[in-house]
Amino acid sequence: MKKLLAVILTLALLLSASSVLAEQEPATVRFYNYALSETAKAAWWQETIDSFTAANPGMNIECVTVDYNSMIATFTNDLASGLSVDMIYGEVSWIPALVEGGFIQEPKDVLDPEFYAGYYEYVLDQMQYDGGVYAVPHYYTNSVIFVNKDLVEAAGLDLAAFPETLDGLKSWIEQLAAFYQGGDKVSTIFGLTTAEVPATGSNINAIFNAFGGQLLTDEGKLADLKAEPNATAMAEMLDFYKYLIGNGYTQENLKLKDYRAAFGAGNVCMYVDSSWGYAQIGEVDPAAKDFTVTAPLPTQMGTNGKGESLVESHCFLIGADLSEAQKQVVNLFIQHCTTSEVMEGYLNNIGLAFIAHKNMEDCKISPILEGAARGVSQVKRQTQIGAMVSVQKQLATMVLEYTMNGVSVEEAVNNYITQAEYYIDQ
Repeated sequence: MKKLLAVILTLALLLSASSVLAEQEPATVRFYNYALSETAKAAWWQETIDSFTAANPGMNIECVTVDYNSMIATFTNDLASGLSVDMIYGEVSWIPALVEGGFIQEPKDVLDPEFYAGYYEYVLDQMQYDGGVYAVPHYYTNSVIFVNKDLVEAAGLDLAAFPETLDGLKSWIEQLAAFYQGGDKVSTIFGLTTAEVPATGSNINAIFNAFGGQLLTDEGKLADLKAEPNATAMAEMLDFYKYLIGNGYTQENLKLKDYRAAFGAGNVCMYVDSSWGYAQIGEVDPAAKDFTVTAPLPTQMGTNGKGESLVESHCFLIGADLSEAQKQVVNLFIQHCTTSEVMEGYLNNIGLAFIAHKNMEDCKISPILEGAARGVSQVKRQTQIGAMVSVQKQLATMVLEYTMNGVSVEEAVNNYITQAEYYIDQ
């Protein structure tokens, strides 16, 4: 009997050991992450990846990185050539094309159910496409106004009374312009990006929503931009851009990264960006935190606008063809990147943002974001479509046509509708 029990015990131990080895089967995940190419974020990401692989022997992360504007082309070409794209750190607007190509899967099929349930629904909701949720947010932001408090207060303005209307905002802009007129310290009074790149289109779309517009229907079609309230919102938005560019308060064709660099150098009074734009601001001057504050978009923008913006989120997208061992790597890595211990320093000092998962509830949010926090409730969900990047990018063309080329509002909008519907109907 003792021998039999010993044999049974030995077999049980062997089976147990075999099970552990199976769970820890060596696996490599190819991770496409443009943030590893950004000076402000690269060190944090590498440290995070290294700490994960050190704690999980046999679980390997192979990183592929290029700059943000080249990332889509990079992983698209790699997919076409048969290379494995196992996990992507990207944008919400990338979801439709990747779903339609069959390249990503729903995270609920990879992540532990209890962990997946911890995501805030109003952020996860923005990851929807074609009836499924195809990404998980790392963190999120509303549109924020970065404000150089030193420049603003020197002009006699009180940050405690930041404008809540468009007219009030214009009054501030004009007072700042008068104060800094003729000097070489300030290059931009109130910056809005108009460069014809994807990030600009997302930014302009947010401003359109702030004026009370809606670019897409719930069914994923182009909304009727000639019907109210869209017609008024579009005209008022275009006039605001013309007011800024025509008076020299902002500059045409600048990218967000250009404004970030200029703001970090102390040359911009205010500009509109995502909260994580601070990563590049702080890269220019680590002491920028001493003069940087934020504010939400005014809650009264034109005739119908309530200052609403779109949820923006850096997110994890999971490859469709993972082995079970790779799924476990992805599952544990995303959880590793979603803890207060790992994220608090990042959210406070590098990519400022608001948390999107209950596991990060203990994170202290950067004091820089305190001013913009009240705008978090002023966010809207937008239907995702395959042509989103192109449809949004064309918004920059429309703005530049109206503000720089003398095209009428009607013609600029008509040209935009033609182009947007072309991309949507492809």
